[in-house]
Amino acid sequence: MISINEVQEYILSLPESKEVSHWGKSSYRINNKIFAVLQEDGITLTIKTIEEDRTIYTTMDSETYAIPESFSNMKYMHVNLNTVEPEEIKGLLLKAWGSIAPKKLVKAYGESRHDEGRGIT
Repeated sequence: MISINEVQEYILSLPESKEVSHWGKSSYRINNKIFAVLQEDGITLTIKTIEEDRTIYTTMDSETYAIPESFSNMKYMHVNLNTVEPEEIKGLLLKAWGSIAPKKLVKAYGESRHDEGRGIT
């Protein structure tokens, strides 16, 4: 389990990430492109992903990861913050952020994390 505050703190620690209202919900963006949205229930985070990862995660743990019918053609999945492992959601968020962030920024961030001994996933 990870708290909403921890998730928001982590997301906003990613370079150039911003919180922007999206249909009354908090969305997280870089260059105005959404990579995560906190749903109204306060326990579901929708994150950008790739089809292969969506299939793996939703097959592996359908209680934690889900693809709503309305998202079937979109590259997003829901993650239950009450059941997800903190390091797992951080890794998925980093990957989502990296999928839309400028490549130079991703590289620089990866190098800074590597220099700190954490690497980048």
